[in-house]
Amino acid sequence: KRCTLASRRGARSLLSSSMAMAIDGGMPTDVAETEAAAKPVHMSRNFFERIERGNNLTKMGSSSKPRDTAMLIAAQARACVDCPTLQVVGPQSTNQGLKAIAISRTFLKESNDTDVCFQPEFTHLDDGHTGILLKIRKKARRTSGEAEAQQLKAASSTDARVLAGAISSFAREGRRMVIVAIGAGSINQAVKAIAIARKNVEEEAIDILCKPEFTEVNDGTTALRMLLLVEQT
Repeated sequence: KRCTLASRRGARSLLSSSMAMAIDGGMPTDVAETEAAAKPVHMSRNFFERIERGNNLTKMGSSSKPRDTAMLIAAQARACVDCPTLQVVGPQSTNQGLKAIAISRTFLKESNDTDVCFQPEFTHLDDGHTGILLKIRKKARRTSGEAEAQQLKAASSTDARVLAGAISSFAREGRRMVIVAIGAGSINQAVKAIAIARKNVEEEAIDILCKPEFTEVNDGTTALRMLLLVEQT
């Protein structure tokens, strides 16, 4: 009898534990809490804490995932905070950064939210290399006037200073421009040219903004289309 009673008590205890596990989602509460704490929080959800710590810089590498960074950009664009600044070094890193901004603009367009643009500038890194900061800004969504934009092209062999000279000239005239680039090398040269052009005209109370987006050229190849806007400072 004692064995039978002990068996019944053990069965009841096991049943109670099973019910508790079912209520808690199939695992003990302490295990569930541990696993929940171990799950990584996506960077688009914790940017408030990062900004509070004074860090709004996102470093892009050649293996960075543009879509993840695009989610971060779009989330901050919708929130009452500044958009992040992307730090890029080299063609592949710059390519990933531009892709992220272009994708974020697609996210924002789908939800009919505000738009974003970026302004590149050179920066000297601690290791002695020169990088580029892509400072992202919120901008009103507009599509008018793009048909009159001056068409420009960039290739991996393009001299960034020569292209910057053309951009500077059109900027002084207040004209909008469109640069079409295919591949990481050409995108890198285009971004460097925009950064140089901004330096060329900064003493003239002129600045240049860039809105990147994906497009297809004649043979169906995906290219990056960069709309350059001129503003008075």
